[in-house]
Amino acid sequence: MEMMPDEEFNILAAIQALDTIDESESRELENKLKQSPELQSELDAFEAAIAAIAYTIPPVSVAPDLKNRLFQRIAELSQTPAEEVSSEPVSEPSPNTKSRQFVRRSHDVKWKSFGVTGISIGRLFTDKEKREITCLLRLEPGIEFPLHRHGGVEEIFMLEGDLVVEGEVCYQGDYIRSLPGSTHSSITQGGCLLLVKSSLDNKMLT
Repeated sequence: MEMMPDEEFNILAAIQALDTIDESESRELENKLKQSPELQSELDAFEAAIAAIAYTIPPVSVAPDLKNRLFQRIAELSQTPAEEVSSEPVSEPSPNTKSRQFVRRSHDVKWKSFGVTGISIGRLFTDKEKREITCLLRLEPGIEFPLHRHGGVEEIFMLEGDLVVEGEVCYQGDYIRSLPGSTHSSITQGGCLLLVKSSLDNKMLT
């Protein structure tokens, strides 16, 4: 059976959106985007969908070998001659990664659509065991962040601009903490940049 032209791209785009892509797969995805720039819109759609799902789904354990099984299936479907297939090994995270210091440089932050017009997200770190995400959120002027319920403690540190939360106007340097189960929406007048640590189990209410 011949593999569909975009099947491998769709899988690469999905694991990129899930933030589980490794270096060799990331390079392969970049090459495909260079060859076919029109695929960027499909990647953006994947990332927007994943960003929205994070606020609605319950915790689900993902099989650790899922990605390997997906690529094994691709290999079975592909009719590419063996001599044309890259022999470069797929790098896997070190088993001691969790005990090491993690640094994400500012130029490595990948800004993506949050799934709400005027809001962008730059993921810094996702702790799947604690169901927490640390990220940057950028809101354009006049944008309202939708009403949502917190699945855990949410912490916001104002880096730039203004944000109105429950009638309280917050500015650069201000800190906002919300407890599990609480709800709020927020709006910015002039735009803002936020450092956020929140739960993956937050739920959008609007």
